[in-house]
Amino acid sequence: MRPVWLWLPLLLVGFASSCSKSEAEHKDEPNENEGLDFRNHQESLKYVQIEAVKQVTIRPSLNLPGKIAFDEDHTQRIASPIDGRVHAVLHKLGDKVKAGSPLIELTSPQVAQLESDLRKSEEDATVAKKALDRAKALQADGAVSAKEFAQIEADQRKAEAEVSRVKSQLQVLGIADHASIIASLSAQIAGAVVERNVLPGQEVRADAAQALMTLSDLSTVWAMAEVYEADVALVDPGDPAEVKVPAYPDDIFKGQVAYVGDTVDPTSRTVKVRMSIANPDFKLKPDMFANVKIDAAEDLKTIMVPTAAVLTNGDRSEVVAASADKPDVFKLRPVKIGSELEGGVRIYEGLKEGDRIITKGALFMKQEIRDQ
Repeated sequence: MRPVWLWLPLLLVGFASSCSKSEAEHKDEPNENEGLDFRNHQESLKYVQIEAVKQVTIRPSLNLPGKIAFDEDHTQRIASPIDGRVHAVLHKLGDKVKAGSPLIELTSPQVAQLESDLRKSEEDATVAKKALDRAKALQADGAVSAKEFAQIEADQRKAEAEVSRVKSQLQVLGIADHASIIASLSAQIAGAVVERNVLPGQEVRADAAQALMTLSDLSTVWAMAEVYEADVALVDPGDPAEVKVPAYPDDIFKGQVAYVGDTVDPTSRTVKVRMSIANPDFKLKPDMFANVKIDAAEDLKTIMVPTAAVLTNGDRSEVVAASADKPDVFKLRPVKIGSELEGGVRIYEGLKEGDRIITKGALFMKQEIRDQ
């Protein structure tokens, strides 16, 4: 084993090398915390514009990216309540149907079982009715006790309830004459067939996840959008809304805010907003991309800065602002922003009225700060 004193020079060389490397790396890092002193960089002033931040009163209009969706209040997804086989599909994609119109016919062993149950329950109900009539006659002569009469009466009501239950099940299946083996699935709303996932002869199950057919009344659609957490207070149900889509750039579709979400998405920090939009000419199609404009109902006092003043990198936003204690020194300052409003960006944290920021040339100054 070598004496320790033989290793010492090597250790010292390694330590010095490490320190030199650390100092070199530190020197290459941008010195953003110190900022840029304009007294030493007069030439840079020619490329920037400095303005004092002001609080303004506006009637904000939010412009949000959105998407057209079905109006779920006027949409029906057809599913089979029983297992069976498709006998016939009565409408094709795009057909307009009225409420109550049959859509799909099914054959199923369950239909025959229900009809058998109905016949049996009707016979039981007839026997129970006769027993009740006899009990009433005997009760008048005192030949039936009150307890026995109450039991007979309860049995009769139970038999009638069973008849009603089975008839209701058959009615749901569109069977009224109790002689057909064909079940019919019918439309509960008036609308158009917008989706069809069923063919004649196909086997269907009651627990299938996919709807056999979808109907929707497209005279009204929903526009779905997301608003920043900071701007939620600007949106209320009933606020007027306008929608534009790339397919019809000259058309404006009017509606109103129908719902503002109760939860915030933890990733995007946004809240879902739903608008109900009139669509009388059926131009708006579900899944179309849209631009949504929402007009706030009340004025708002807020800090606004030009869009060019805000530098955004991923989920981080910042401005180049004068230091509070050194007015000639400008640093990068993190801010929290809301939506763009009337050509500017709303700042709800990080700036106050009177702060001086760079409104033109901010990107240039950020690079100057990093390169010094």
